[in-house]
Amino acid sequence: MTETQKRIRNHRLKSDVKSVIKYTVIILAAIIMLYPLIWIIGASFDRSAIPSFSFIPQDFSLIGWQAAFSAPGWGSAQGYSLLRALSNTLQYTIPYVLFGTFSCLITAYVITRMHFKGKKIVFALIIGTLLMPATIFRIPLYAFWTSPGIVNLWDGSRLAFTAYLPLWAGSLFAVNSFSIFMFIQFFRTIPRDLDEAAYMDGANKFQVLFYVLMPILKPIVITVGLLMFISQFNDFQGPLIYRGHVSTYPLPIVLQLLGLDSTNTYAHVFARSIVSVSVLILIFFGAQKYFVGNDADSAIKG
Repeated sequence: MTETQKRIRNHRLKSDVKSVIKYTVIILAAIIMLYPLIWIIGASFDRSAIPSFSFIPQDFSLIGWQAAFSAPGWGSAQGYSLLRALSNTLQYTIPYVLFGTFSCLITAYVITRMHFKGKKIVFALIIGTLLMPATIFRIPLYAFWTSPGIVNLWDGSRLAFTAYLPLWAGSLFAVNSFSIFMFIQFFRTIPRDLDEAAYMDGANKFQVLFYVLMPILKPIVITVGLLMFISQFNDFQGPLIYRGHVSTYPLPIVLQLLGLDSTNTYAHVFARSIVSVSVLILIFFGAQKYFVGNDADSAIKG
């Protein structure tokens, strides 16, 4: 074997060792991160509480999953369906995500791509609002939504989306400062040459946004929408404040109330938790392919 072949062999050996170490670390990290979910899945098939670190059921039973979607005495003779609670949750989560993403996108586009007096003040206010905790807005918003004339719009209503008006109406006015800031930072990475080329072809500002910039903005739009969905889907305080009839209870409240049922076992609690978490997992993996880098520079030649 020549010296050159030895070097090539040693280089390949070192590369293989590095690959093995790298993927071993990745697999171990993935197992550590996923183990709580794996443990809950195993516990959902165990009639009794699992006292050990192992996720293997000791008293295997399907009782948790057989009653995972209903609970006797909740709302009807058939029981309170967990799917109905999920439907109630989506009735304020989906409008919040759609309107919030669009309004924050428009706000960020105006701040980064247009010139007007007081733009720096507006940006400073956005950053200032970003630094404030969301809980300080609870009392003013509650006073507004329960004021005479406003409370009749949503309180006691059983119509789709209307009963949850206080939970999603604010998204029409770009109230999510963090999302606006994310859009602004992404807009700043896109060269203005694309805008100027579109203007020379006769496009207006909104045509530039929707036809030129939107294909580039797809990753950040999906990311912002996903973050909004997760935060709103998991929100417990908001629905707790503005909850109405029992038939309109969303998933966070229903899971908490079902946990108080004396007929529950640990299998019931874990099975229902998996049902609620699976929605977020499916949405995350469905949107994962859009989490890519910014390809704005690839649109410019020369």
